[in-house]
Order: sequence, then structure tokens, then C-alpha cells
Amino acid sequence: MGLPKYDVETARKMIHAFVPISRFNKGEAGKIIEEVKEDGIRVIVKNNVPECIMISVEEYDRSIQQKNNLLDLVVNRSKEEDEKRKAFIARIRKNVSAPIPPTADREEVMNRIGPIYVDEEAVNELRRISMI
Repeated sequence: MGLPKYDVETARKMIHAFVPISRFNKGEAGKIIEEVKEDGIRVIVKNNVPECIMISVEEYDRSIQQKNNLLDLVVNRSKEEDEKRKAFIARIRKNVSAPIPPTADREEVMNRIGPIYVDEEAVNELRRISMI
């Protein structure tokens, strides 16, 4: 799988999407807003770190509509789907019990079991697996 290929116009838009905050300090906010309306998104950077993103009102409305459509899919589940979900949760709750509180303090447990030798390789593998 190689790197994605971009045409010159896409590369130009990507480069011009980054706007230093100093342009705002120089009174160019109106011009930047016009650029957003014409070309789309602008990423405002301060000390070469992205601080915020400017998008047009139309793009904002479109993203809110998409979000609402996704929420409608979740909220408007059929009664059958909702019953299946509730039954699944009930099965999980039935098979899971609350943890038993410890009956001994840490020092007592350590005296009882003695020193523990940790396999560093196994610990690193567990960390790696937990990140997946």
C-alpha cells in the first residue's frame, strides 16, 4: 500500500488551509473569513500548533445534520432491537458479581505470598495487547 497521491490543487488547498494567528493580529480576519467561504476549512495555528478550525456556516450546518442523522439511527431503534439490547445487558449483569472487598491489608498479603518476581517481557506483552 503506497502513499496516497494528491493533485496540485489538493496540495495547494492543504497548504493554504493553515493560517497563522498573526494574520488576525494584523487585522485580516475579514479576509480569512472570505477565504473560508470560498475554499472551505482553515486551521488557525499559534506557534506552529493548531489551535482551532474555522468552517463556513453551511459546512457547520451540514455536520450538525449528519450528527443528528446518526443520533436518529440510535434513538429510533425498533422495539425488537431495544428488547434484544436489554436482554443482552441483563445476561451480562446476571453473570457479573460485585467484587469482594479485601479481607487483609497489603502488608499482610505480601508477608503471606512473599516476594513476586515479574517477567518484564510478559508485562510488556500485556501492555502491548491492552493497547490494541
